[in-house]
Amino acid sequence: MEDYNTTTFPSKKYYDLNAYYRRQMEKEKKKGLKKVLQTEHTVFNDEEQRRLELQQERDKRKEQEVEALKYAMHGGMFSFCLYCMHICIVVTIIAQAMKEQALLREEMAYQYKLGNFEAAAAIQSLDPDAAM
Repeated sequence: MEDYNTTTFPSKKYYDLNAYYRRQMEKEKKKGLKKVLQTEHTVFNDEEQRRLELQQERDKRKEQEVEALKYAMHGGMFSFCLYCMHICIVVTIIAQAMKEQALLREEMAYQYKLGNFEAAAAIQSLDPDAAM
């Protein structure tokens, strides 16, 4: 009696394609021939990716500041470093206030252009430096 229903695939890779591709990627990594991507982007959310990148940069910067503070503490320059950090914080606060004032001025000019004089007057009352 002959076996008619004993079909086999021509290669082992067809039995488990995921395992085959995984082995191929491992071989390529070992050889170093190609740069193999670990994951494939299936969700394209540029805003979220950019937000995460910025958050990672901020975290890295904070860690560097902490390391610099630790280093300065060991060097005997703790009070000088605190003074410098205080100055940096004050400068940052002033710069942010200046940015907010510039935004208020732009908004006020926009409201004047639209003819909305009440909103412009309300914004001007918030910003004493604006002269219109």
